Amino acid sequence: MNQRKTIRSAKLMRRVLMVLAVCVLWSVGFSKPAMAQCPPCGCEDLNHGSYLAPPGDYSTRLSNGGYSTIRGAIVEEHNLTADHILEEFNDQEAFMLDEVWLQHLRPALMMMTEQITHVAMMQMFVLGTMFDAKQDLEVQALFQELAAEAHKDYQSSHGMCVFGTTVRSLASSERNAEYTTFVMSQRSIDRQLGNMRQSSARGAFDDHCYRLRQFRERYCDRESNNRQMELICDPPGTEYDECRPDTINVTYETRNKDVNFTQVVDRAATLEVDFYTGAPATALSEDETDIFALSNNLYSNDIMYRVPEAALRYRDNQAALLGMRSIVAKRSVAENSFNTIIGMKAQGTEESTTLTMPYLSMVWEALGVTDAAALENYLGERPSYDAQMEVLTKRMYQQPEFFTTLYDEPANVDRKGVALQAIGLMQQFDTWNSHLRTEAMLSVLLELELMNMQERIDNLSGGVRATGINLGG
Repeated sequence: MNQRKTIRSAKLMRRVLMVLAVCVLWSVGFSKPAMAQCPPCGCEDLNHGSYLAPPGDYSTRLSNGGYSTIRGAIVEEHNLTADHILEEFNDQEAFMLDEVWLQHLRPALMMMTEQITHVAMMQMFVLGTMFDAKQDLEVQALFQELAAEAHKDYQSSHGMCVFGTTVRSLASSERNAEYTTFVMSQRSIDRQLGNMRQSSARGAFDDHCYRLRQFRERYCDRESNNRQMELICDPPGTEYDECRPDTINVTYETRNKDVNFTQVVDRAATLEVDFYTGAPATALSEDETDIFALSNNLYSNDIMYRVPEAALRYRDNQAALLGMRSIVAKRSVAENSFNTIIGMKAQGTEESTTLTMPYLSMVWEALGVTDAAALENYLGERPSYDAQMEVLTKRMYQQPEFFTTLYDEPANVDRKGVALQAIGLMQQFDTWNSHLRTEAMLSVLLELELMNMQERIDNLSGGVRATGINLGG
C-alpha cells in the first residue's frame, strides 16, 4: 500500500513540474519585445521596400524596368490563387449540383425517403395490428363475459314457470267473474221488478209458490222443525198444483242447501256457474240452481207488489213506485257482495282446462293432496279466478320447494320478486274493491238512518208550538 502511494505521488509531482515548465516557456516567449507587424501581410518593417533577386525562371517585370517586390509577388500570387479558387468553386458548384446532387444524392435521398416511408408504414401497420388485436381480444372477452352472464341469468327456473303457468288464464277468469256478477245482479233486479220470463212475473204469490215447489223437490229436510215438516215436504192433494213438485229428489247432499251458505258457496274454490262462454242454457247446473235458491232466501225474500197500470195514472202512486224502486236499489247494493263472491268462484273459460288446471293440481299435489276426485271437486275442471288467486297468493308458498328454489341465480330471484309484487298488486286491487263495496253498504245504512230521522221530524212537524218540538221518546 505504501509503495502504491509513493508511485502515485511521483506521477502527480511529475505532472505539476510539466505544467510549470509550460507556463514558464509561455511567459518567456511573450516577454520578448514585439516587432511591428505589417497589417496586410504580417511582414517585418525592416524588409519593406527591399528588392529581391529574380529567380532564373522569373520573367515578370515592373513598369519602371525593375523587378517586383516580395509584397507584389505575394499579391500577385494571392490574386492568381483567388481566381483559381473562384473557378474551382464554380466548377465544384456545377459538379455538386449536376453530378453529385442530381445523379447521386437526390436519387439516393428519394430512395431513402421512400424506404423510410415504407418502413414507417410497416411499423405503423405492425403497431395498428397490435392495437386491432388488443381491441379484438377485449371485445371477444367482453362478448364471452356477457354470454356467460346471459347463460347464468337466463337459465330456466321452475319457480318462474309456476308463476307463468298459473296466471295464463287469470285475466279471462277475472273477466268471467265480472260478467257473472253482472248477470247475478241483473237477474235479482228482474225478479224483484217482475220482468217477463221470471217466476215472480205475476207477483209475490207465484214467487212463493215456485220457490216452495223447488224447496219440496230438492231441499226439504223432514228432520227439521222437530220432524214436523211432513205437511210441507209432502203436501196433501188439496195443495195448489203449481206448488207441488212432480217428483221429490231430496238427498243428503241437497237438503237445506237453499239456506246453507257454507255448503253452497264456501265448500269449493270453483263453482259450476257459467254465464259467459255461451254454452246452451238447456238446464241449470246444480251449483247454479242452489245459488239462485240461496239468493232468493237471502235477499228480497218478499218481492215488490205489482202495481196495476191503472193505479199508475195517479201522481201519488207514481211517487210510491219510485220509493219501491229505491228499495230495490238499496237491496242490490247489499246483494252485490254476494254476487261478487259468486262471480269470483265461477268457473273459468274452456281454455283453463288445459292451460291452468294441470298445473294447479301439481301445486296441490306438492302439498299432499293427491286425491284426484277431491281436487276436481274443489278446483273444478275449469279453475275460477278465486282458485287461481288462492294458489298464487297462498298455496304456492306453503311448500318448502318454493323457498329452496330461492337459492337460484340472482336474476331469477329478482324476477320472482317482481312476480310477487305483481301478485300483491292484484290482491290489493281485490281488497280495494271489497272496501268500495263496504263503503257503499255503509252509505246505504247511513241513508236509511237519515230517512228514519227525517220521518220522525216530519211526523212531529205538525205539533209545532211556541216552545218548540218535543223530540224525546
